[in-house]
Amino acid sequence: MVNKMRNCPECGKLFIDTGAGMCRDCLRKEEESELIVSSYLRDNPGSTIKEIYDATGVKERTIMRMIRAGRFIGKGKISYPCERCGTLITEGRYCNKCMQELKEDIKKATDAIKQKQQKNNPSSDTRMKSRGMYSNK
Repeated sequence: MVNKMRNCPECGKLFIDTGAGMCRDCLRKEEESELIVSSYLRDNPGSTIKEIYDATGVKERTIMRMIRAGRFIGKGKISYPCERCGTLITEGRYCNKCMQELKEDIKKATDAIKQKQQKNNPSSDTRMKSRGMYSNK
């Protein structure tokens, strides 16, 4: 793996990325924030991200990144908003309703593409059907 120069997504400072995704200073701050959030969750399991933010001052964006990284497994369920509608959920990115709607939208789009491909497929053209090397004329 080649280390690359990047700008830290948190503070904007230039750093050599060794896989952590942020500069050393911001990584240290995030580790401190994780201890604060873990301590809060130990006493208040089932809290929402908003409740955690209000109690700890840790940015909601940082809390979400920690949840997605699986840092609070075993600390109780944490509620956070569905990325599509805002309904509080405890796992994944979307609530069940939005997930079902997205699946239906994908199926409709896939069916439409298949229909368009069948319509434009030259093998369904009846003008000329081939038998190997020779044509039917």
